Amino acid sequence: MTVAGGSSGSGSKSPVKILANIFISFIGAGVLGLPFAFKEAGILEGAIVMSLVGMISVKAMLLLIDCKYRILEKYHPPIKKHGDSFITEVTLDHTEETDGLMDGEVKTDSDMEIEKKANCTWHDKIEDSRNGFCTFSNMKNQQEPANTEITYGDVGYQAIGHAGRMLVDMAIVISQTGFCCAYIIFITENLSAYFPNMKMQVWLLILLPPLSLLTLARHLGGLALTSLLAQCSNLFAFAVVLWFDFEHLHTIEVHPKKMKLKGLPFFLAISIYCYEGAGMILHLESSVAESVRYKFKRYFITTMVIVTSMYVSFGSCGYASFGKETNQIITLNLPQGESLDFSMIVKSCLCLALFFTYPVMMFPVMQILDGYLIWEPENNKGKGNVLRISMVVLTGFIVLMIPSFSNIMALVGATCCTLLAFTLPGLFHMTIFKGTLSKCQVFFDWFLIILGIIGAIIGTLDTLNRLAKLGAVEQIPRDILANQTAVAATGQK
Repeated sequence: MTVAGGSSGSGSKSPVKILANIFISFIGAGVLGLPFAFKEAGILEGAIVMSLVGMISVKAMLLLIDCKYRILEKYHPPIKKHGDSFITEVTLDHTEETDGLMDGEVKTDSDMEIEKKANCTWHDKIEDSRNGFCTFSNMKNQQEPANTEITYGDVGYQAIGHAGRMLVDMAIVISQTGFCCAYIIFITENLSAYFPNMKMQVWLLILLPPLSLLTLARHLGGLALTSLLAQCSNLFAFAVVLWFDFEHLHTIEVHPKKMKLKGLPFFLAISIYCYEGAGMILHLESSVAESVRYKFKRYFITTMVIVTSMYVSFGSCGYASFGKETNQIITLNLPQGESLDFSMIVKSCLCLALFFTYPVMMFPVMQILDGYLIWEPENNKGKGNVLRISMVVLTGFIVLMIPSFSNIMALVGATCCTLLAFTLPGLFHMTIFKGTLSKCQVFFDWFLIILGIIGAIIGTLDTLNRLAKLGAVEQIPRDILANQTAVAATGQK
């Protein structure tokens, strides 16, 4: 998943670019864990659940776009003239500072303050609502309806106040950090296949310093080249792995499960992880040119049908190819040669892609944390650098505690992704459109909320249970070694 954005005044008009942006934003490392998820749930159950989750997720994300335009309508009542006691609207054609003054009249401080409020965009008011005041960074010459760039946090604030913004920000911070942890695990697991004697701690000492340097970037423009390289490497590697699955399918005789209800909670969490794009949908919609923005929903639905088909094909073919031997990361099933081989090329491309995607995924985390923890981040870059390095180190500690690619995917999917994808869109939509919804719409909003809560509880408990079993399995060799040592010591006595 990548970070996209745009402004209301400009954007892409090309259908190919729009479809590509959406596609790239939903294709990430989670795909590589799908074959293992299909192994846990079965092919038939996995295909059905993946399709249903895709349909519900897409509908929920489109609700956020509806919320955006409802908020825009709210902030566009008829404009009040200069001199009214309180100005609620922003003009599209800002006049010169002398408008409304008689010849020789001088503006007072009160007049200046009123004009500042008038020229402050609605976005400024929303963006700085956590501080309780409006900054005036974009006062003059604001183009197109007062900058239609609305974030997920803005929607949350308009729905339920500061708590809504904080819920969104917290979920985004935790989920994006979880994605970064999954990337580190993927890189170390694949590299360890070629360097089996190197421990996780050594890999972290090698990887974390350069990742810290990349994370210091303050603007996405500085990461544009690495992001492009990452996406090209990703798409190439995914295509090759999918081709290998099809080519390898007839060489191995397996009897894959069709259904396995016990694996449903785990698969549900993984599938939600793959569709977690609620935090991106508003940026993607804003990146489309105004003249074709009315077509965005059609483009989005078309792309998500393609993405869902790819998810089902990739997961089911990967599991069908390797059966019970399917690893948590499908690339670990690729045949390994003695020198530079097919497997090494694919793994290298993916490791390179995720290495350069890491700072892109960490970027929104740092933007949010800067706003909450650092006063005037632009003037306190030293504190910002310390915060960025600390977050990178934190991902290293998390990886040491949960060194399992599939389990960390499931945990993030069950906790934060269900909140962002289901619960909050339903809650925000129901609140913002209160009193204007039909019974069917209200029912669907409640369905999203309940589904998100139940999914979070079941998925989290299932993942914690898996982690507990994993810890018990890892403890067995230690217990055997301890018993052998005790027996040896007794024999010596």
